[in-house]
Amino acid sequence: MMFENSGKLTRFMLKRERVMSALWLVCLVAFSAALAPAMYGMFDDFGRQAFAMTMENPAMIVMMGPVIGADNFTTGAMYSTTMLIWVLITIAIMNIFLIARHTRADEEKGRAEVVRSLPVGRLSILNAAMTTAFVVNAALAVLTGLAITAMRVPSMGFGGSMLYGAALGVTGLFFAAVTALFCQLSSSSRGAVSLSGLALAVFYIMRAAGDLGNETLSLLSPLGLVQRARIYAESHWWPVLVVLLAAVVITAVAYLLNRARDLGEGYIPARAGRREAKPSLLSPTGFALRLLRNSIIAWFIAMFLLGASYGSILGDIEEFVAGNEFYAMIIGVTGDFTVAQMFSAMVNSMAALTCVVPLLGCVLKLRTEEREGRAEHILTRSVSRVKYLAGFAVPAIAASALFQLTTAFGLYLSAFAVLDEPIPLAFLLEANLVYLPALWVMLGAAILLIGILPRASGIVWAYFAFSFFTEFMGRILPLPGWLLRLSPFGFIPQLPADTVRYGVLLMLTGVAAVLTAVGFVFYRRRDVAQ
Repeated sequence: MMFENSGKLTRFMLKRERVMSALWLVCLVAFSAALAPAMYGMFDDFGRQAFAMTMENPAMIVMMGPVIGADNFTTGAMYSTTMLIWVLITIAIMNIFLIARHTRADEEKGRAEVVRSLPVGRLSILNAAMTTAFVVNAALAVLTGLAITAMRVPSMGFGGSMLYGAALGVTGLFFAAVTALFCQLSSSSRGAVSLSGLALAVFYIMRAAGDLGNETLSLLSPLGLVQRARIYAESHWWPVLVVLLAAVVITAVAYLLNRARDLGEGYIPARAGRREAKPSLLSPTGFALRLLRNSIIAWFIAMFLLGASYGSILGDIEEFVAGNEFYAMIIGVTGDFTVAQMFSAMVNSMAALTCVVPLLGCVLKLRTEEREGRAEHILTRSVSRVKYLAGFAVPAIAASALFQLTTAFGLYLSAFAVLDEPIPLAFLLEANLVYLPALWVMLGAAILLIGILPRASGIVWAYFAFSFFTEFMGRILPLPGWLLRLSPFGFIPQLPADTVRYGVLLMLTGVAAVLTAVGFVFYRRRDVAQ
């Protein structure tokens, strides 16, 4: 039978997912529920309508989609307009990795071959992975709907909240199906994830282009189609059902392809490698750069677009802030500086925190190489431990400056087009580069954990989450100063309102250097198999 023992495999996969998927669910549900009352207290009726006018800016439509319920911009309509697209993208990424690691990745590691040697059907592994995705996304949909309802926010009732949760769930299933399809086409896990990520980017671009005037493009994108549910306004269920039907069709195609292909193979043949390796691969740094190259380039583009997207709304930000005291408080508006300058300071802070994600990814790639057994093959040769670790650390340190410069240029070029008096480039460069010591401390913490507690190196993500919370919520809540300074970002001046204290920046740089040095020393001494 094609699906023999799928149930047992599903239970096994759910057991493997009990930590990873549980963390995703807790974070997504808690975030969705906590933000609902926060948005309700953020604006009054006049402020929400002013915000709706700001959202009708073409740049904002490209980023988030069409404004929902603009004539009566309730808290629910504002929540759906501003949050839905970003949560959908996050859930898509979650499902892409979920399916890839239980199908194509297991084939690469030989696990699937062991399972297939047992009395299981030809389609059992893929079926179990899709069933696991269904359970995870169904739980996400129900828990999110109930959690938001429990917040008792006006205009965010049970029906709209359950529709919101259902929209999240079916979008996750759609991208799980897309990933299952690409796992049949690609011959590697990395290729399947890359193609799935590319599909997500294409769907986002289709949605963005369609929202500016071509409705058909938006309807062809699952992201744009789900937004047509107009949650907390008209609340249509038909877009959710259409996306669910599309997920079922794509899943069926993936099953057909999986039934016909050989284990470990893909319908798209792997590209033949070079006859001879490049000379750069003979050094640890060149090898690490080859592994990190695509990621760094992708984030380079992403950071430029991030700066440009925020710069595009600087022309309207002063009018919006003038009608909303709460938002003025978040930005930190004072009479000494323009609203655009203070808003750019907040953007710089958020962009610097965003940079932490790819930078930590660069350093922690070393741990991936160790877990997969590839680092051992390199270190058995005449390769220094210090040089090997430096091969991942040095590109990350260099990328930190590159990302900050890129964000500043994106913000400047976009602001130059919309402001009568553009913000000076020198100011933006200084305001972004001042975050480098904090970024280096985060990298130093990761390197220290890799050297001392390699198996617990993921703890650095918890520290990043704490830093993000204190930096973001510190603008809204009166958090104590000592709590803010547990994060390196708590020491960074918010230009132009604050004064640069070079002694503090040098201190942070010194802390980063010490953490990094200690990490190198212990990495040189520890067992690679740890």
